[in-house]
Formats: sequence, C-alpha cells, structure tokens
Amino acid sequence: MRAFLDTNVLLDHVIERKNLQFCLNADAILQAGKNGTVDLYMSVLSIPTIAYVIKNVTVDVKKAKICNLASVVKVLPSLPEHVNEMFESPLSDIEDALQLLSAKSGNCDVIVTRDVEDFALSDIPAISPEDFLSRILE
Repeated sequence: MRAFLDTNVLLDHVIERKNLQFCLNADAILQAGKNGTVDLYMSVLSIPTIAYVIKNVTVDVKKAKICNLASVVKVLPSLPEHVNEMFESPLSDIEDALQLLSAKSGNCDVIVTRDVEDFALSDIPAISPEDFLSRILE
C-alpha cells in the first residue's frame, strides 16, 4: 500500500502534541513504514511547514528531525503544473489541493490525515490515522 501522509500526521510525529494519542498513532505509522509494511509518502511542501512549526529549536535539530522523517517517508515533488491544476481542484483549501496533487503524482492509494472531511471530494480516499492503523494491522 502506498500511503500519503498529510502534514498534520507528520507534525504529530515530530512535535509533542497535547493529545498523546495523535503522537502514538503517527509513531506507529512511521514504524510500519520503517519495517516495510507500507510505503509512506509526503509532499515536499510539508517540509517548510514542519520547519516553521518547530522554529524554537536549533537549525541542526530541525535538519535532524526532517532528515529522520525523510529516511522513512519518501518525498514527492510539487510540480509547476500543480499550480494550475490546484485552481481546478474540487478541494477548496489550497494547501490540501496541493497535497492531493502530490499524492496523485506518487500514485498513492490513500491519504492519511486527521482532517478527513477536508478531503471529502478527493478522488484518493482519505482516512484517519486510527483507521489506517487498523487496516494495516489486520
């Protein structure tokens, strides 16, 4: 299975959320990628967002966290043509539309996100981290 991870799931792994379950789910998903149970993908657009959110750490720590993430999650490009395609997207949120286009470019089977409703009009099914984990652990 080729699973695209939305930025919120990646952030759940990188930062300590107040909701510990978010972190545990993200960690379990990354572990499934490490052990080869699934192929994990993310958009290159997630990287500057992650770097911005963890702005209170040193550059070396930021780079280490992002490098660690990219060692497990394959990075998909955001292509110039995605800008024009984004305008035609059924998704109203620009960032979500660009994430969807990256997922399509990687031939992903699912989008794993905590904002499933934001991808309701996506032609790639969006599922929650909990649902994703229950599927791959069956």
